[in-house]
Amino acid sequence: MNIMTEQNPPLLWVLDYVIPDFTILGEKITLSGELLIASRQLFSFLQDEVVRSAFVGPGVVKGQVMIKGKPVDVEYLVGAVIFDPTKMRPREPIPVLDILNPEILDPLEQASVEQVQEIIRTLVLKKGSVEDTGQILTITTEGGLPRTLITEQRIVPKNISLVSGLKKARFLLGGQKNRLYTPFKDAIERNRFSDSNRIWTFRIDTKEFEAFDPDSFDEWIIIEMQTDPTASSSSSQVVEMEYNSILAYMLGNRKYFVFED
Repeated sequence: MNIMTEQNPPLLWVLDYVIPDFTILGEKITLSGELLIASRQLFSFLQDEVVRSAFVGPGVVKGQVMIKGKPVDVEYLVGAVIFDPTKMRPREPIPVLDILNPEILDPLEQASVEQVQEIIRTLVLKKGSVEDTGQILTITTEGGLPRTLITEQRIVPKNISLVSGLKKARFLLGGQKNRLYTPFKDAIERNRFSDSNRIWTFRIDTKEFEAFDPDSFDEWIIIEMQTDPTASSSSSQVVEMEYNSILAYMLGNRKYFVFED
């Protein structure tokens, strides 16, 4: 496993979901909403012939269910999200988890300047004979010189300033996604992500919330570990180290993850 460094900080993933027959409050009901999680990558879990994808890191699930005809808000702090990648296909009428169109934010991304070329086309009316590939229309009047309407094209270089990842994150999370971001920010500020009793695993594949217990991940083989011959940690150790390292990074770099209103 890679050690958390400035070169591979966590990204903020924002995803929509609609999950029918989700078990919550003792009932099977449709849970829909949004997910915000800080994760460095998408992991692949293997158990016999079962393959799952997973995010690991501090996050929050906000959703809504209908109980007895009334909307009820649902909110969970999570340490991992596990889903079935075979059910994320474009042909699905409603994607269980919209992994195809996520918002991915990198708060540490620096602002930059890119040069682009702007093509400017102008219309020019010329008199007399004209040989020009940009010719549009020629009008000849009796006893007069022909008049030709042509296009002229020039290329002008321009510098475009791209905003930083921090500004993008502030704009999206502090505005449109504020309802989702507020409990995430509060959990960082109040150190709730360090309390294991508050953290859950969002099992989209089995349609339930489970207690976030790293030991339970030993039933899985993490594919990314198999490509590292030096890796000797168990799956539970990998998940625990990954979660704790991301949390420590966020706490040590709050200005990139905690935005003031």
